[in-house]
Amino acid sequence: MKIIFKVFLMFCLTFSVQAAQKTALVIGNSNYPNLGKLDNPVNDAADISEKLRILGFDVDDKYDLDRRQMRNAIREYARKLKKKGGGGIFFYAGHGMQVKGKNYLIPINTDIQSEFEVPDEAVEADMLLRSLEDAGNPLNIVVLDACRNNPFARSFRSSEKGLARMEGGSGTLIAYSTAPGKTASDGAPGGRNSPYAKHLLTNMTKTGLSIEQVFKRVRVGVEDDTNGTQTPWETSSLRSDFYFVPSHIPSPVQNVEQSKPVLPVKQPVVAKVESAPVAVEQPRTQMQGPKLIIYTNPEEANVKVSNVSGSYRPGMMLSPGDYRITVSKDGFRSTKQWITIDKDDVNLQVTLVPEM
Repeated sequence: MKIIFKVFLMFCLTFSVQAAQKTALVIGNSNYPNLGKLDNPVNDAADISEKLRILGFDVDDKYDLDRRQMRNAIREYARKLKKKGGGGIFFYAGHGMQVKGKNYLIPINTDIQSEFEVPDEAVEADMLLRSLEDAGNPLNIVVLDACRNNPFARSFRSSEKGLARMEGGSGTLIAYSTAPGKTASDGAPGGRNSPYAKHLLTNMTKTGLSIEQVFKRVRVGVEDDTNGTQTPWETSSLRSDFYFVPSHIPSPVQNVEQSKPVLPVKQPVVAKVESAPVAVEQPRTQMQGPKLIIYTNPEEANVKVSNVSGSYRPGMMLSPGDYRITVSKDGFRSTKQWITIDKDDVNLQVTLVPEM
């Protein structure tokens, strides 16, 4: 098991030919005193952050930031990328707008009265792209769920909607929650996530999807949910492949100790991870069916599947249904999550965060 995990982790940190670090900055701005509250950006950012940590990213998540805090967070993110290299993901949910063809992310405490004030009050999206170019790391993914209605439209002379198309440097993919010049939905009343974040969360943990395939599936899901009124968009200059969850685990090297068996792994599908539903835990009998394999970081973490009889064993077979997974280890924050198993094998990676 240890040997499999080491090889799997090394593969997960690979774009195409070399192992690399994975770093993320996630910002969610919801509580705008002068513009009114957006329901979902903070939820979107929190859920994306949790999913990225499960996938092994070093995540810095920030909420309800003013202009200085946003600029500082971007600076620090770029410093990390410059120092560590590897791949980076920037996710922003909140108000965003374009003025004269330039895109701006709106801090929570903005006091914009006229269009000419936007460059001084907001954060220019090009600042982020310039910082990534300066970092010089080989792969960057920028996700902007920031095309909600322009809150200043009535007081501005221009009628520009949404965000303008941007071009990143080599090795950059920029994903927008809707097409350039269009606006995006914040989500249904009472819902937790925007349509875009909802489908990104669903697809980013599916096994074997390249980053381009992930966003294609997000586009289809959002279009279906919005009856075609919102079409997510991407521009890309990526030079290498990136997978949140690879489709297979490489064979171990030949000098593996023979005394440590290696479990065969069929091409697994990572289960959809959701917040715990209201349910009474009933023990499930183990039978011939989908296999559950959980890889943990650190390796020696304790794994418990609470609603099955017996202890967790790598490759154990479970009947279809919902299962609560608990992963814990001394010195680390434990994590609990529900997974759904249907007809396919499940291959889940869980990374614990050290206690402060």
